[in-house]
Amino acid sequence: MPLTLETLKELVLAPHVVLPRVAKARNSGEAVVILTLNWIILSVAFTVIIKNPAIIPAVIVAGIIVTLAASFFLHLALTIISGKKDFSGVLVAVTYPFFGLAFSSLLISLLFLWSELFAMLLGSLLLTLYSLVAITGAYRVIKETHKLDVITIWIAMALVILSIFMGIYLVAAIYGLKSGVFIPLSGKLISPQATFPY
Repeated sequence: MPLTLETLKELVLAPHVVLPRVAKARNSGEAVVILTLNWIILSVAFTVIIKNPAIIPAVIVAGIIVTLAASFFLHLALTIISGKKDFSGVLVAVTYPFFGLAFSSLLISLLFLWSELFAMLLGSLLLTLYSLVAITGAYRVIKETHKLDVITIWIAMALVILSIFMGIYLVAAIYGLKSGVFIPLSGKLISPQATFPY
């Protein structure tokens, strides 16, 4: 299935129609194009709000790296659970459903230039709608590509999120132990005061 403007329009207006077709095609090249397009759109949205175009390359590169890392972790979890290796299916699942979220973010950031109140009201509706579309769309694509039930996909995603938080927590704990935040480096666990403070 070639990536066209019609496909992008359907991702925004009728994702329930286009996502099963995209899941069957599993074109990783087009998924990388959508990934890049998502982060270009989000970086422009951030730039409109922050008014600093110098952040565009940093947002694009960081967003692509984080998305690819999350795709790898999800791919690893789904491979262990289902026994089926399909990185392109996971890449499609984390890119295509999120196009509407990126597009609505750009629309809302442009509306902030006109009316903050209207942008906040419309933004809360659009971002809720497209967040729901993104999450359920990712579940739908993974269900189609890996032939798993929704509960198993939910468990795999929850395990990925839990492992990311555990990794961050453990690195923070190791850094805290190394720097002496939890235990003083002098070797004394309790240092009695020589005099009373009053």
